[in-house]
Amino acid sequence: MAIAQGGLVKALFEAAGRRPALVMWTVGGLLAAVLVYYLVSALLMPDNPADFGQPQITMSNVKGQGERGNQLGWRFVADSSQTSTDGMVTTYHHVREGVYYLKGKPAYRITADQVTVDLRSMNYTGAGSVHVWSVLPRDLSDLRTDNISWNNPLQTLICPTEVRVKYKGYDIVTSHLQANLATGSSTLGSTSIKGNG
Repeated sequence: MAIAQGGLVKALFEAAGRRPALVMWTVGGLLAAVLVYYLVSALLMPDNPADFGQPQITMSNVKGQGERGNQLGWRFVADSSQTSTDGMVTTYHHVREGVYYLKGKPAYRITADQVTVDLRSMNYTGAGSVHVWSVLPRDLSDLRTDNISWNNPLQTLICPTEVRVKYKGYDIVTSHLQANLATGSSTLGSTSIKGNG
């Protein structure tokens, strides 16, 4: 059998010597087939699954500040933050010393157990012991709830859980609140109002 294989190999080399173009095309075709195989298998291979449960960046002792035009817009302090793997969603934990500025002057203060900011839409969500109060006497003096969200494209404030508000001497408690600041419309759940004299 070794002699038969040796004769076959010798015959192939002799045929290749008589037709070098055929050999070149055959070798080129085989190389192209191998290259196509590797490219297609690489394209069809699934990516490693991303672990969206774990944030990519975690920071401690966070101090944040943002501007509106050339004036200070907001400032806050948080114990820690976690940023999503794409960098577009950040959650801040134990937010305190939060200040929202209007025309460069403090207007509102905020604290919350957790605040999440989505940079794609500029939507904000606060959860756990949310407290917002006005520094300006003419505005809403105090708001407390467990959950609050701001839908920036719709300019709508949503509080799906009980809200306690102090406003111009009145204590207002409502089961939920939704206010569209663009249209001025608002919706309240079951509400009680008490005057403070």
